[in-house]
Amino acid sequence: MFKLIPVNIHSITILLFIVVFSSTALAGNSVKGKQLYQRNCAQCHGENGKPTMPRAADFSKKEGLRVSDKSLMARIKRGGRSCPAVGGMLKDQEIIDLIAHLRTFR
Repeated sequence: MFKLIPVNIHSITILLFIVVFSSTALAGNSVKGKQLYQRNCAQCHGENGKPTMPRAADFSKKEGLRVSDKSLMARIKRGGRSCPAVGGMLKDQEIIDLIAHLRTFR
């Protein structure tokens, strides 16, 4: 009923290598993200995520962060409340780095 396909251990190793390292290429760099945050977000959201402006999300309480990275990326690109859109100012990788930093707030 089932046909067994011979598998080469080298093929499995190469496939595993590709899967592992292709996913890390998209991972955000929180150090770069922190620099982007300081330049683009801290004036309203505060150095440590506690807002300095009315209506700004309080990242120290995870406000606005309880969503997927994909949803957060879309929101950052288009802006929200009184937050300006940065879709044309930041590259996707920079937004991914920014999200990596936002995920460090407690």
